[in-house]
Amino acid sequence: MTRILASLALTVALAAPVSAIAQDTPPGSTPEDRAAQNLAIAASVQHQLLSCWHLPSGYQGRSISVRLAFLGDGTLDGDPHIVPESLRVAGKYPELMRSIAQAISRCLPFAGLDELGALPGERFDITVHFSS
Repeated sequence: MTRILASLALTVALAAPVSAIAQDTPPGSTPEDRAAQNLAIAASVQHQLLSCWHLPSGYQGRSISVRLAFLGDGTLDGDPHIVPESLRVAGKYPELMRSIAQAISRCLPFAGLDELGALPGERFDITVHFSS
């Protein structure tokens, strides 16, 4: 069974013990509320990517992690990057990499993030582990 896991990375300048914190915190929200909101946004992006990704036949047991930044309006903020730990696998399996690139492309723009509280210019940074 294919699955996709999202581990979330900090995008704020200050160190915080919470994953996937957006750069701008709206006034009146607590850090806990904001962390839960960011987690929901990241989970939504993860779910959308899972729905768009089709594992090529013969690539079971492989894993590639991709870091991507996106804005609250669902568009990418820059190009996705393969995390250093995945570069060797990515170089060996170009068809697997194409499937990941196609999934990202098919899913854009990510939908429904505003309903989860994302502001249009708000930036999020996540690492998505494409694995089977």
